[in-house]
Amino acid sequence: MLIRLFIANYLELGNDEVYYWTYALHLQMNYFDHPPIIALLLRLTTLNLHFQQEIFLRLGAILGAAAGTWLSYSIGTKIRNERTGWFAALLYNTCVYSSVIAGLFILPDSPQVVFWLLCIRLALAFVPQTNKAMPSLTTWVLWGLCTGLCIMCKVHGIFLWLGAGLYILVYNRQLLMQKGLYLSAIITAAVISPIFIWNWQNNFITWLYHSQRVAVHTISFDKDSFIQAITGQIAYNNPLNFIVIILAIIYIRKQQLLSAGITSMLLFLSLPIIITVTAAAMFNSVLPHWSGPGFITLQFIAAAYLDVKSTAACVVPKFVKYATGCIMFVISAGFLFISYYPGTIGSKNKNILGDGDFTLDLYGWQPMGDSIRNYINQPAVQPQIPANRTIVCNKWYPAAHIDYYIARTNQMQVIGVGNFTDLHQYVWLNQQRNNLKLGDSALCIVPSNYMIPMPDTYLPYFSTVRLLHSFQITREQAAVRYFNLYLLTGFKNTDEAHTLSVN
Repeated sequence: MLIRLFIANYLELGNDEVYYWTYALHLQMNYFDHPPIIALLLRLTTLNLHFQQEIFLRLGAILGAAAGTWLSYSIGTKIRNERTGWFAALLYNTCVYSSVIAGLFILPDSPQVVFWLLCIRLALAFVPQTNKAMPSLTTWVLWGLCTGLCIMCKVHGIFLWLGAGLYILVYNRQLLMQKGLYLSAIITAAVISPIFIWNWQNNFITWLYHSQRVAVHTISFDKDSFIQAITGQIAYNNPLNFIVIILAIIYIRKQQLLSAGITSMLLFLSLPIIITVTAAAMFNSVLPHWSGPGFITLQFIAAAYLDVKSTAACVVPKFVKYATGCIMFVISAGFLFISYYPGTIGSKNKNILGDGDFTLDLYGWQPMGDSIRNYINQPAVQPQIPANRTIVCNKWYPAAHIDYYIARTNQMQVIGVGNFTDLHQYVWLNQQRNNLKLGDSALCIVPSNYMIPMPDTYLPYFSTVRLLHSFQITREQAAVRYFNLYLLTGFKNTDEAHTLSVN
């Protein structure tokens, strides 16, 4: 936890993190990309946005990792013994997805993982070998509540109901006679109802957009996407952890590690989301971490395998030691590389300096905010700064970074101008802010690694586009990218500045 707190305090926020920060600015029943739990968590850890430093924004992820560690131990102990619980906790913390992606960076996955593990713990009550009696009404109520909250983090949580439902249909149909099963379904539906209400109010815009992202439009195997998904899943789960999981699954075909019911439940809760994401990758680009909760579930089988294969005196198996070394290397090397690599690993062309450098998502924004403040406060420059102190941007990235690191600290505001598919949540943020009026002026900040064709991009909305200043950002005294500050005058297209269309 101390390592996570250190990095959380010193590393700038990434693209997704600052974007989810914008969720917390104005609470909604649902958001364009995700349900609202991430916004509520950010409000909680920042004490209602009173403390907005990076460490407070990421605190929910770090506390979630601590909770996930305890839950992993509890589940492992429940399914086999305390040593299995200890190994499960170790695997949880050596998994890149649970330990770093969801356990350090503040993403919807951060609370989702906690609720997913809670649901696994509750689902064990559906297995006769761990629960001699039928599940209590309290268990059913908690299952309905926790699955609903997991879905309210990310809709991927629906796979919990799918997995449990398949287990019940195949192995324990007696549960179909339990009234609590149907009560829990009603509770889940009630908890996730804000998702449906918000989408109803917004013409189901979220579903229309995201269905276009994942729908199979042509039956054509996408080799690159499939390879990226497979390698990403292996990397995100730590290659060594992945090997242990595969060995454990092979082993259970020969010898029983856990009771048949527990093994079946864990497989039903894990494989559907993994298979779905992997299958989708055959035709479309997907994000490998989508299947992360499935692999976390399989780690309990891996923990049982390590318990069987390790000697009685073994406290930390060799595989786990190597996995720990692997993730510590990734974390430390990544932090040092982002913070101290001289210059950029991206394009060296001055016009697009830094293009393709993923480390710049987490570097250079804070000094840019300071540079902007110093520049606009110069007496000779102040008359050129629009009175509305508005910055416009045509995409949610880098809009969210500009919003957090530049506008927030300089008493300015960011307004999205462009297509809905590029603006995402900024369509709704525009409605909460002082939008541009006909004839208004605004500023525009364009990083060289997100270079767009200026002035063509903004001339449909403004009469003139003029470069005011170019700022250089360095890393270890080497230029890493430029930020170009433009003055846009004569806002002229109030009706089409942001279009509510997915076409």
